[in-house]
Amino acid sequence: MMVQKKAEVRVFVDGIYLKVIDDLISTGYGSNRSEVVRKMIHDWVMTNIGGFQGLMKYSKGKR
Repeated sequence: MMVQKKAEVRVFVDGIYLKVIDDLISTGYGSNRSEVVRKMIHDWVMTNIGGFQGLMKYSKGKR
């Protein structure tokens, strides 16, 4: 596994997406941009794929 250097969220998203993330911080969804993005991904995986087991099955199907 390759170790990757951390980058700021604003490197990957900008404009309206960054505004939405900042608005979610002000509502208490997370304390910083990285936490908001992590929670959004976690919530999506839990809702749409069925958690970790579903994610593993999904990834095996895409290979």
